[in-house]
Amino acid sequence: MLKNCFTCGKQTREYAEFPCVNCGKSVVRCKHCAKISNPYKCPSCGQDGP
Repeated sequence: MLKNCFTCGKQTREYAEFPCVNCGKSVVRCKHCAKISNPYKCPSCGQDGP
């Protein structure tokens, strides 16, 4: 299944998906962005993280 990375916007099959620490909605990051700790922002509540 392809998902879009919330950080870089690329579609990928290799991703990490986890709940937002603020609102609990799913956050998706590609393997590359997770590895280099690119910041992300939850699209639902705006919470950001490394």
